[in-house]
Order: sequence, then C-alpha cells, then structure tokens
Amino acid sequence: MNVLGYVGFVSLFIVLGVGVKWFDPAAVSQISRRMGLSRTKGWSIGIVALLWMFLPVLAGAELGDNELWVAGAAVAGAGFYLATIAAGSIDEHRLLQRVPHVAPEAVSSDGPDTLVATSGVPKVPTDGNEDEFRTPFTGHPSIHTDWIVQRREQLGVRTVWRNVAEGVRSAEFTLGDGAVRVTPGQHRVFTSRHSTTAVELDGDIDERTASFLREHPELPSPGVSDGRLKVTEQYVPADEPVTVLGHVEQTREPGVVRIDGAPIDALLGTHANHSASPEGEAEAILIRGGIESARRTMHKRVYWLGTVSVGMILGGQLASFWLSSASFGALL
Repeated sequence: MNVLGYVGFVSLFIVLGVGVKWFDPAAVSQISRRMGLSRTKGWSIGIVALLWMFLPVLAGAELGDNELWVAGAAVAGAGFYLATIAAGSIDEHRLLQRVPHVAPEAVSSDGPDTLVATSGVPKVPTDGNEDEFRTPFTGHPSIHTDWIVQRREQLGVRTVWRNVAEGVRSAEFTLGDGAVRVTPGQHRVFTSRHSTTAVELDGDIDERTASFLREHPELPSPGVSDGRLKVTEQYVPADEPVTVLGHVEQTREPGVVRIDGAPIDALLGTHANHSASPEGEAEAILIRGGIESARRTMHKRVYWLGTVSVGMILGGQLASFWLSSASFGALL
C-alpha cells in the first residue's frame, strides 16, 4: 500500500481547501449559508470525500500509469457534493410531508402545534418600497435574493474571477391578502431562480446597480474603478406561488398571523448558525411553487438526487480502480 502517497494527496487538497477559504471567503460563506453547513460539518464531509476519492492511491494507483483514473475520482467527489445536498433536504422533506397545509386565510396560531405549511403568491406593497422586492442588480421581482459579486482580476498571466462580496436581501411579505406575514431573514430556500449579469465599471451603469454599489463600501464604486464585475443572483420570484413552512404566532392585528422561525435542520443543517434573528433560531423555509410542486421538488432532491449521488460515489471509485493499476487486494 502506498500510505505515504495517499496521505500526501489528502493533505495537499486539505491545504488547498484552507487556501481557498483564505483567498475566497465570500464564496465559502455563501456555500455554507446555502447548504446550512457549519464549519465543522463542512470540513468533516470534505475530508471523508478526499479519503474516498484518493483511495486508489493507497491501493497502488500512480499518476504516471493512466491519469484518466483521476476523472473517476472527480466524479466520486462531485457525488459527495450532491449527496450532501440530498441529505440536507431530508428534514425539510419530512416536515413538508408531516405538517398540515393550510390556506393563508385559514392559518391560525391556536392549537398545540403551530407548525404549518401555507402557499400563495406574495403580495408586494405599493407604498414606495417596491425596490425591497426586487433583486439588487437585475431588478427581477423577488422576496428573497442570495447574491455574490465577482471581479475580473489578473493573476500572473491568467485572468480570473475573484469573489469580492456576497449577501442576502430579504423583505417581509404577506400571503392571503395580508392574512399571513413572513418575517424577512436568511431563510432556508429551495429551487430558486438564477440570474447572472455583467457590469462594466467604466461604462454606462443603470441607477439601480450604481446605487447598490455605493451602498456597499466593500464593492468597487462606479466611475471611480474600472474593470468588469459578474453578479450572480439566486432569488425566489415575488410574482409566482411560494410555499412557506414555519411556526405561527399571533400579531397585534386581529386576523393577521406571522410565520417567523422553523425547526432546526437536525440531520446535517445548522441553519441557525446563519440566522439573522437575534435569538439565533432557524428561520422560515421557502420553497418555490405551490404545495404540490414543493412536495415534488423535495422528493426529487432527497430520492432522485440521493440515488444519483450514490451512483456517482460508487461508480466513480470503480472507474478509478479500473483505469489505474490499483487493486482492491492491496487494501486487505
């Protein structure tokens, strides 16, 4: 067994992972928030994935033999990523199957269990706060936006995109003609839309983008800096049905209830660590689409994606052994 080579490969990629966190903290923070992973759980899954991916090295594979085996290792590594997404959706899938679905007008804070799911098209206010219900850069109708900004920079002889900032824009919205209010926050979001746009800092910039850049001092200012930015927005549309799952509490207004928090994702997620609420509680769960669409989405994430990820983890490893000089017998 090539123990030294195995330890060397795993250690090298751990060091590279630490370097990515240092060089690109914005991307790491966004991935952690979207997946609900704490630092400890994220590193634990990553190390297990590395130990599995480079198992052929321990069994005798060498880069000089046939480097195609590395492709199999990469497939296995991608399988771990998809498996994490599937496993991180199990709790929400079970909640959506268990809790009652109630129309917004019928949601009540009375009863022993105030955990409900409700759905509808969000109501956008017309009192001058419409910008809160739009994505920061592209202006799409949105009740929740997770954004990241990349800047094109020169790294040696190469041009790379470096993540320079990330964040969340979320606004309070209502369902059922104001019967249910949903507290803004860094919600657990599933099946959002994506939008990517480019911004030329020394060109004509629309006022929406210019205003957002000026409000964030960590971002380059239009007209002062030059170069190009690439903005990726993941958002929940404000003009389509959305399913909200969480605890209900009565407001001071008669006939109006509020959905604030939701149960903590017990299996893998630690969304409470990324919560914006003062109490640090997990925030509401938003799933794009009505209740039936939401249930189909979560079923696919858990079962379909889970099956594919297991196939990639096992199939990628088998391909690695087949394409290299590694032998299962060497592990015994």
